[in-house]
Amino acid sequence: MNAVNWIQAHIHAFEFLRGIPRTVIPDNLKTGVIKAQSVDPVLHRTYQEMAEHYQTAIFPARVRRPRDKASVESTVNGISTWVIASLRNQEFFNIAELNREIQIKLKEYNEKEFQKKKGSRLTTFLEEEKFALLPLPASRYEIAS
Repeated sequence: MNAVNWIQAHIHAFEFLRGIPRTVIPDNLKTGVIKAQSVDPVLHRTYQEMAEHYQTAIFPARVRRPRDKASVESTVNGISTWVIASLRNQEFFNIAELNREIQIKLKEYNEKEFQKKKGSRLTTFLEEEKFALLPLPASRYEIAS
């Protein structure tokens, strides 16, 4: 993944959530982190500038600490499998069409009731997490090229 895609993914995530988390804990991929240190990791300049624009702090997951990211990776795997399986028999003729269907499936997934507890991912987010997000800035971060 190149730096532009990495930063765009963050921007899209913030816009999807309609807010900014106070901290972001990404993996230690080379696109975002120049030097992974436990005390003071060195981030790529553009990545750091994006974080400053959105007034968030970036704390990369600790190296060789799988417990820092296990639940996130299994959730992403579950969502990916569910979306791909539900779209596998459809044909798409452009990326915009595919993205629209993925958005529909993602909305369905988030609104789907939990099996073992009351509510859904969406209601849990709205009730327990949304209030903690910082507001989006007036302008979107733009990458200079």
